[in-house]
Amino acid sequence: MLSFKGWKVLLSIPIKLLAVLLKYPFAGGVNKKFKYDLLNSLKLILYRTALHMPVRESALLSIMSNHFIINKLIKNLYPTLTKLPSYGKKYDKQSYWLVKNRDRKPNDPILIFLHGGGYFFETMPCQIESLLSIYHVLDAPKRSSLSILVLDYKLASRGYKIPYQLTQLIETYTNLVKDGNTNMMLMGDSAGGNLALTFLQHLRLDHVNLPYPTSTILISPWVKLAPDEIQNTPGYSYHDNTPVDMIQVDFFRDVEKQNAILGDIEHTELTISPGNCLYRHEDWEDIPSLVEPGHSVFVIVGEHECFRDDVLEWCHFALKSPLTSQRDDSRGVFNPKIHEYIRNGNDFAYVEVVVEPWGVHDSVLYFENTIISKVKKNPKLKVNLLNSHEYFGFIKLVNFLNNVLPGSSQTKFV
Repeated sequence: MLSFKGWKVLLSIPIKLLAVLLKYPFAGGVNKKFKYDLLNSLKLILYRTALHMPVRESALLSIMSNHFIINKLIKNLYPTLTKLPSYGKKYDKQSYWLVKNRDRKPNDPILIFLHGGGYFFETMPCQIESLLSIYHVLDAPKRSSLSILVLDYKLASRGYKIPYQLTQLIETYTNLVKDGNTNMMLMGDSAGGNLALTFLQHLRLDHVNLPYPTSTILISPWVKLAPDEIQNTPGYSYHDNTPVDMIQVDFFRDVEKQNAILGDIEHTELTISPGNCLYRHEDWEDIPSLVEPGHSVFVIVGEHECFRDDVLEWCHFALKSPLTSQRDDSRGVFNPKIHEYIRNGNDFAYVEVVVEPWGVHDSVLYFENTIISKVKKNPKLKVNLLNSHEYFGFIKLVNFLNNVLPGSSQTKFV
């Protein structure tokens, strides 16, 4: 049963989409990135509006389960691309394989995907499309030993508040270790990025006898669940990017929404919301995944997304990234000196931090998923043939994985 607010949000969707359609021939798309991209302009407005739905009522929009998305929708849309070992099979009660490579060795990498959606929306088909595309575009030697597992965590829209999702990740990760696996990687977008970071802190603070992830991939991570009031003033990314991003500052002003996600739990804890804690280097410098040789980290955030300042602040304290808050307009041009930090050496973890010029929230998985149509036509597609503007984040992520995954070519770790 929808409330008045729920109906208001739902009925506003076609009106807002129509406004984009009518405006597009004269003024272009909804922001600089999508000025000449009608499809992604429509998608951004759709996602932005849906995020304003009351949390408990969002379950009505998340009508497709992970089982249905993976085993019915995606499998029927891309029958060739999903002909993978163990595709769609359950690992445990809360996870599905996208691929479990045959003849796995205990130290072969398993990438655990933690989907975004504010902890109250289910996995979107575009996220699985992007994940499948990443797998298929990887260099063959790198792909050969990689397995991908999707965590099917429970949602706040169905009454499971934070940190229930963390307990599920701990359980699945523990199961993998009990089964003899030693090389787990975490990949999280948005809320999934928050889940990855809180898991690292759980390992650190609770002294759990589990191996740390060998690689941590964070796509627009939600590092700070509750922004400070000053962040909604000019000069801060929450204020300046609200008109152009998928995420808007109003989301965080909604006390009812925050209560539905967090409940009565204190959010100023490292295992809940690291960005709401006083930052100290010592809270991060003893996490092997972030600092020790044989590990790697990839972080990407958009220049025009609301989370930008929070993500770069975390990168400064946790990864010693020197990247600034990006207050000067890039004009859509990538400058490695301004938009990229790479830490490479034999004495510490390999790190890449990337800011996408004019990028918005979670572009890699939500707006670059059209890559799957190209992969469908050409399963042997190479990443160096892709348009670097249209698929900026996808290219950066695939190149990172080609660098760090074990295989016949040179790697940053094995």
